[in-house]
Amino acid sequence: MTEVATPARLLDAAEQLLAARGPAGTSVRDVLRLAGVANAAAVGYYFGDKAGLVAAVERRVVEEVLTHRERVLGDLRSGPEVESLVDGWVRPIVVLRCAGRGRYAARVFTRIFDAPPEAWEVNGAAAVRAVADRYCAVLGPLLPHLDGSELTWRWQCVTATTDFYAIGALDSAQPAPGPDDVDRHVRRLVVPGAALLRARAAG
Repeated sequence: MTEVATPARLLDAAEQLLAARGPAGTSVRDVLRLAGVANAAAVGYYFGDKAGLVAAVERRVVEEVLTHRERVLGDLRSGPEVESLVDGWVRPIVVLRCAGRGRYAARVFTRIFDAPPEAWEVNGAAAVRAVADRYCAVLGPLLPHLDGSELTWRWQCVTATTDFYAIGALDSAQPAPGPDDVDRHVRRLVVPGAALLRARAAG
């Protein structure tokens, strides 16, 4: 093991192991071995401890997704469409899944909201909610038949479906997707997501 320890190298190795084994089955020693890093103090130097490393992996996943979602939101402000907004929301998760990272990414999003609210600023959950609120604010004028509460509920349903897709729960014994499947799988989420948002309000 002769590679120079860098935060990115350690994060890549940790994410790969966490995706396969979860936090309980992932040791710092295994991360160092997979990263090819001989310096046993590297994780402590960059992240403090294993918990800090796990948190950094999760935050990196969250920030990658949020960066994409915020960029799309900014680009669409002058002429947004429902389908384009749903596309911007689901596409980064589909990209992660088709690159082989989606199962873990979806679990990250589940876990950050399962943490106590006082941890949300640190783990990214507060930032995810803030961006979701901004998407709903842009969607509101496009969906005047929905009040704010109903729109938020339906947007959460779009999000939940996307996370189910990411962990493979919607695969129905189909092979795992690859990079060439991104656009097709995005459309498979956008069509029902947009239809849900456009459906008449219940009652």
